[in-house]
Amino acid sequence: MSNQHSFDINVLHIELGRHLYGGAKQVTYLIDALDKDTRFTQHLICAVNSEISHYNFNRCKTFSIGYKGDTDLMGFKRLLNVVKRIRPDVIHVHSRRGADVWGALAAKFTGISAVCTRRVDNTESKLARFKYREYDAVISISDGVHNVVSKHCDKVKYQGVIHSAVDEEEYGQPADQQWLKSKFNIPQQHFVIANFAQYIPRKGQADLILAMRELTAQFDNLTCLLFGKGSEEENYRQLIEKHNLESSVKLCGFTHEVANILPNVDALVHPAYAEGLGVILLQAGISKCAVISTPVGGIPEIIKHKETGLMVSPGDISGLVQAIRLLIAEPQEKIALGKALHQHVKTHFSIENMASEYTALYHQIVKA
Repeated sequence: MSNQHSFDINVLHIELGRHLYGGAKQVTYLIDALDKDTRFTQHLICAVNSEISHYNFNRCKTFSIGYKGDTDLMGFKRLLNVVKRIRPDVIHVHSRRGADVWGALAAKFTGISAVCTRRVDNTESKLARFKYREYDAVISISDGVHNVVSKHCDKVKYQGVIHSAVDEEEYGQPADQQWLKSKFNIPQQHFVIANFAQYIPRKGQADLILAMRELTAQFDNLTCLLFGKGSEEENYRQLIEKHNLESSVKLCGFTHEVANILPNVDALVHPAYAEGLGVILLQAGISKCAVISTPVGGIPEIIKHKETGLMVSPGDISGLVQAIRLLIAEPQEKIALGKALHQHVKTHFSIENMASEYTALYHQIVKA
């Protein structure tokens, strides 16, 4: 971390998500990195009984508040009371779930400088500009997200992109294919495809299931594992049954073992229709896993077609079939793409880089 800054800063992070993955995981990376620098004092506001509320930080003090969602006025009152008690130099809002609105109001009522990290590329209404104008900085996790959110940030002084990061130690696990095939009852010689995402339409799992319908007609040694949970689970189950894919496509539910699974699959297929960045692609890269994805949101900042992975258009089932078929037919290409992605992610998406950029931003805001 840079030594060019000499004064101390007290940062209050706000993360109100329930689960410790995606954005919440990024918050732990940032806090842990900054905790190593004694110039920082850090606090975290999170929801009672959220997974991050049980995380064991080194120096950061956690305040767990009752919070029921984006219409919870009492939750905002509790949040504001903590802000007034701590009086930080910077409020850093990480999650949505109402936190982006409540954080903006807290900054307005207290006059404290505030940063909002935007992680999704969902379209917002024109009213969003009233929220973002209360922030000194709005940071996007990818150019794709920035292109969407910048339309509402004409009053924001500091805007930019700070990429999400991946823990190289956590996701650089050694391969153990026997463990994977035993755990998920996969025949020994099978080519294994995996997808990790919410079971929702924009993640594209239905396209992958339909691609498997064509692929299993050509290959009898293919298994697809779909990890996640969500509103489309029953629809996916029915689609699998409709095409008699029960033996080759498995709905595996949510898993905490992503770091152990990734090194043992042949390809990660992520056919999303929208994606802020795609942290699972970073995790696959550190695991040296070949990736097939789509050029949406921030994904092109990670996957370069035929350089660090393969790209197909969203909804292009024939393209998915061709890309998977290529990796099956050319195992050396599969290995080369995994290695290239590993080097790209290691170079550009480290926790150290992310923490250094936020350090510079905090100092810039506090000095202003």
